[in-house]
Amino acid sequence: MTDIESTMLERAWAVLMRPRAKELAAFPLEVICHGEPCYVAVDRAGARHLLVPVGDEAVSVDAKPAVLGLVIRKLGFGGPATTYVDVSCVEFDLFPEFDEVVTDVLETVADAPRPAATAVDAIARWRRLFRSSLLRGLPHHAKVGLFAELAVLTSLVGADAGFSVDAWRGPLNEPHDFEAIGRCLEVKGMSATSDRILVHGLEQLNTHNGRPLDLVLLRVVDDPNGRTIQDLVEQLLDAVASPTDLRARLSAAGWSEQLVRSDLETFTIEEVLRVTIGPDSPRVVPSSLITGKLPDGVKGLSYQIDLAALLPFSTGASLTEIAEEAVR
Repeated sequence: MTDIESTMLERAWAVLMRPRAKELAAFPLEVICHGEPCYVAVDRAGARHLLVPVGDEAVSVDAKPAVLGLVIRKLGFGGPATTYVDVSCVEFDLFPEFDEVVTDVLETVADAPRPAATAVDAIARWRRLFRSSLLRGLPHHAKVGLFAELAVLTSLVGADAGFSVDAWRGPLNEPHDFEAIGRCLEVKGMSATSDRILVHGLEQLNTHNGRPLDLVLLRVVDDPNGRTIQDLVEQLLDAVASPTDLRARLSAAGWSEQLVRSDLETFTIEEVLRVTIGPDSPRVVPSSLITGKLPDGVKGLSYQIDLAALLPFSTGASLTEIAEEAVR
């Protein structure tokens, strides 16, 4: 994304608000096609759109459901209605990727003799890319981690039927995986051979707001008689108050229900350990540093802790026990 386009999109999304009466709130861009500006827009549900004028072109689109929606529609923005290619993204967690799509399409149509057809071809290419990425799925270590977090979420919902999926913060790259009422939970899924855990940043094992923090270590092993990630997903979709929020979190974690047929790996949890984080726990937090922060120029700190160093601080516990304490 060039600086000009980045600034243009940032400005557009910053000023656009969900409309109450009209269908779309739109922002005109500097890219002109058939004498009309392209637009980015937001609809009543908060989904984002890119609108490319069709002019006198004869174009058709594949309107089947996809990560990138694609339709031809007539819209009016303070003047006569104009026909547009409407590219949309309804998944909030994919908005950064949608910006890349918008930028690519705008660059492609800017000097194209048939911009609408060119936009449709570009979206077809992006759809293939997204489909290929989804089919490849998550690497094994990421599946282990996601299975562990979903197992904990299942227990939390079991302990409190009203437990909000919004408390699952791990997919949003926030410090702790769960921000429950009673305590914070940081979940680490370990494979059969793992002898250490990877910690990201100074805050992942740091407490906040005077709330206790449990480090939950789950040994997740391959088991032909175990459960798939989709098994846990289906159970949760039937149990949570907002399946939409759950799907959004799964998307942020890199999981899609389109993977169901190709992802047949089954797991079981072989061991559960809980480490209630205290001042003597092995960790690096802001108070470990003289200045309370990383030196200038040092970014993205990650470090490993040997499991042997954590065991003296750990206790055996069931996920049910951990969940019931967290929701109290």
